Amino acid sequence: MSSGKRELLIICDASPLILLAKVGRLDLLRALAVEIWIPSAVWKEAVLNGAGRPEAAVIARELSCLGQSPDIELEAAFRLQVDAGEAAALALAARNRHACLLMDDARGRALAELNKLNCIGTLGWLVRAKRAGLLPALRPLFEQLRLAGWHIDERLLTGALKAAGEHDH
Repeated sequence: MSSGKRELLIICDASPLILLAKVGRLDLLRALAVEIWIPSAVWKEAVLNGAGRPEAAVIARELSCLGQSPDIELEAAFRLQVDAGEAAALALAARNRHACLLMDDARGRALAELNKLNCIGTLGWLVRAKRAGLLPALRPLFEQLRLAGWHIDERLLTGALKAAGEHDH
């Protein structure tokens, strides 16, 4: 890794795990984080409920069970506004303020911001990986992600490419 900050702890939601697994880049989690936590509810969503899908097998193989259980009351409070996986991830992050929350869900990210939690999405994580010298280019990876079913606003992609030094030709 040539540059870039490594997070001490990353708490993952399902969507980024699934997307990174679909394009074979779960290695970017370990490369940019010292420790990875996957809430039990997220593990259930991404691996157990996804059984039979290739990405579920990749997650299970590469990350084993790094499951963590959050504070039940805090999780229940977040669960009023987001699904079980996001609620568990938010609850863990709220009790571990030094952590970085890896989440794509818009409502979950808004709650993270409201609670002053450090949060980044898959797109930001990939830009960080590119800046750290872990990816030669983002554009081909973005195309792979799109083919894998990733839906993201074109303006966000353009901004990410600019941030990573990949301007349109």
